[in-house]
Amino acid sequence: MLDKQPQHPEAIDIYVLLLPDLLMLDMVGPAEVFNFANRYGPQQFKLHFIGPSSEVVSGMGLKFQVEPLPEQIAAASWLLLPGREGENIDFDSAPLKTAINWLANARQFSKIISVCAGTLLLARAGVLQQSACTTHHSHLDDLQQLVPSAKVLRDRLFVQDGNLYTSAGVTAGIDLALYLVEQVCGAGCAAAIARNLVLFSRRSINDPAESPWLTHRNHLHQGVHTVQDKIQADPSRDWNIAELAKISHCSPRHLARLFKQHTNISCKGYIQKLRMSLAQQLLQNRQLSVEQVALQVGFNDVRQFRRIWCQHSDVAPGALRSLSAN
Repeated sequence: MLDKQPQHPEAIDIYVLLLPDLLMLDMVGPAEVFNFANRYGPQQFKLHFIGPSSEVVSGMGLKFQVEPLPEQIAAASWLLLPGREGENIDFDSAPLKTAINWLANARQFSKIISVCAGTLLLARAGVLQQSACTTHHSHLDDLQQLVPSAKVLRDRLFVQDGNLYTSAGVTAGIDLALYLVEQVCGAGCAAAIARNLVLFSRRSINDPAESPWLTHRNHLHQGVHTVQDKIQADPSRDWNIAELAKISHCSPRHLARLFKQHTNISCKGYIQKLRMSLAQQLLQNRQLSVEQVALQVGFNDVRQFRRIWCQHSDVAPGALRSLSAN
């Protein structure tokens, strides 16, 4: 009897719309995330680079040969719309007119993903009516003017509204791509990609532009970085200063001094901030109670969790779900 061969899901087609004055990192960052996902996950992604003309010149002068805008797309395809360089967008230019007319039918895609000023093109195409969305901070007012009916959310890394995903721009596109990979391929795959791209951690859907996973790592002390790596790998663990001191090959007192000196936060405070950030991500899962979230991030006492949560957020843990859903 022949063994059954494992069934692999069909590749998801991702159409990446490239326009003149393309901001390279908006495109390359998310595209590389999906490219790396093909190494680590069972789900494969197939990238198609498309545009209103056969050649696109980026903002830094690089030229790309692209496929024409498709009239028909494969089922369950995604659309990725990177941003553009410059403060002002000439919506009346021929390439953008063509692209905007084509984007008017963007709802046929199973997921619509925009990075930075790409959201403005979706707005101009009429895709964002009554939708929650965001964009780069310099374009937030422009976005609201383009779509008065939209709920433009400020200080959000990225926003999901149904099958619409909009991000604040540049590196936020990488975080959004990792979030999407996690939904399809699992947290392990997304974590492997983040490690390969040398990202200290991924930021979540409700994180502001500043993330505690990143803000305390702007230093050059390798011993402290090693301790932070250990903590970030398992923030819910009951870490103590003596155990961490062994990792950094110094005394507990010396580590406490070094950690505070180079990160501007204590070890205990750092662990608590990471736990609260992790809890914020877990609270997006409506199947988990607040008590279950507290246990998963390392608190045996839910009252202690709530007390520390209130030190970091003005919104109660249970209320966060209602806020993120609106």
